[in-house]
Amino acid sequence: MHRQSDRDHRRAEGWARRPAALLPALVAAALALPLTGAAACSTPETTVASPSSASGASDDAADPPPSRKRPPREVHTANPDRRTFANQPDYDGDAASLREYMRPRMPTPPPRDREAACAAMFAAADTFYASIETDAARRAEVAANLKATRRADQDACVRETSASAATCVTLLLGDRTAEFAWLIDQCSRAYPGDA
Repeated sequence: MHRQSDRDHRRAEGWARRPAALLPALVAAALALPLTGAAACSTPETTVASPSSASGASDDAADPPPSRKRPPREVHTANPDRRTFANQPDYDGDAASLREYMRPRMPTPPPRDREAACAAMFAAADTFYASIETDAARRAEVAANLKATRRADQDACVRETSASAATCVTLLLGDRTAEFAWLIDQCSRAYPGDA
């Protein structure tokens, strides 16, 4: 039977007497977390023994493990802009800018016939989508989809969209810089009602 040396015996007794004082220090060192509260103020009188020193190896080789620090975690959000709620579009400002931009291009006097303006807008949408679709089968499918909803779209346009907004969309679709859905939203904000 192996007999423990006096030093190993004292070391084992030290572990038995102070487990509560050493546990927070060991856990914090392993997790690289700062200590707080009473555990941060208590300093254990003994050092943690490595497994090799318990078997009689030299204490010189028993350096405490280096503190491991976790790298900071990157936070991912849907909107990475740090201004959060303050980073909302200025719809009124955008509408005013669009109205100012379109002023020289809009007809004078402003259009009043919603039926004619909406029909021209949908004809421009047909031309726009036919020009951007490169695949003939896809072009035919888009044309069929537009035609299938045309009567309902025309009725909704006459009911909800000003003649000036429909004219704005017609002119901007010719520029081929934006899609119909975005343009109808923007032009409806810029020209909410017939003047």
